[in-house]
Amino acid sequence: MKTNLYTLTMFLVIALIGIICAGCATQATQDVPTSTPPPPTPIPPTPEVTTDPLSATVMEMVARVNAGDFAGAAELFADDGMVYLVGMPPTGMEIYRGKEQFRTFLEECCTDQNFVWEVTPERVEDGVVFAEAKTWMDFTRDLGVAPNSFHEVFVVQNGKITLYYSTITQDALANFKPVLFEAIPELAAAVQPPADSNETPVNEISVTLTNDTCAYDGPMTLQAGELIVNVDVQDARFERYALTFFTLDEGKDLIDLMASTYNPSPPSWSDMVFIKELTPGESQTFDGFYVKAGLLYMVCWAGPPDLPIGNAGPFLVKE
Repeated sequence: MKTNLYTLTMFLVIALIGIICAGCATQATQDVPTSTPPPPTPIPPTPEVTTDPLSATVMEMVARVNAGDFAGAAELFADDGMVYLVGMPPTGMEIYRGKEQFRTFLEECCTDQNFVWEVTPERVEDGVVFAEAKTWMDFTRDLGVAPNSFHEVFVVQNGKITLYYSTITQDALANFKPVLFEAIPELAAAVQPPADSNETPVNEISVTLTNDTCAYDGPMTLQAGELIVNVDVQDARFERYALTFFTLDEGKDLIDLMASTYNPSPPSWSDMVFIKELTPGESQTFDGFYVKAGLLYMVCWAGPPDLPIGNAGPFLVKE
């Protein structure tokens, strides 16, 4: 699904979250071709001068992107810096590695979109800048959902951004998703869970945490009953890792789940039915995990800061 929708996904990443495209233009200068022209997008306020060097690095990066200086913005990213964009259809997670991928993404996503990124740092803890953001762009203006809002997390070390997470807020996703699916029905169909599967159900799966995310390429149909989960942590960027599985209430999906991951507690419409914590280099087999018929969703995590680095699902669990 991700391969077939790659081009669409790249555009949606821009429109939906625009988080990393950090404001490709300082102000919308063209009217959107709608029956009622939208109000002009406000110019992001000039940030107050701060003596905090971590926030200053983030805001300098924002300023460079808003000025269209994508190469300059990328220079504030570490060579091996990671970008995680969370909560976007159709996969709920997009990942970019290194400053060159970041620069290329900016150039591709911000062309002719009159993009505006407004970031407000909220606090700094242990080298991490936590911020809130709003974005405007022609695609979301045209759909009538601009601005979208996001939770932003920046890890800054030695004057460079080494990790950047951006998670669409649940309220913004709730407004955006139905409009997006109405405009692009094939995308709505792509994220629907399977009603049935001809795949032979299995009762054992293997998950590898590697390359700053989690990799799963096994069957998506599971046998109800005891499920054996093999986990191999080959990654070493983070101090700790975790693997979780969720069931969700009817009407919720993987996209909703990923948008909820910024919160410290799972939402009321989800049930975390499995959680195991691991360390770099650790390999474990977990049994005694029982699954019921229905849909199951996987999210893998790392920290600090404790945030998702990958996902898979839904798995179809059959009797």
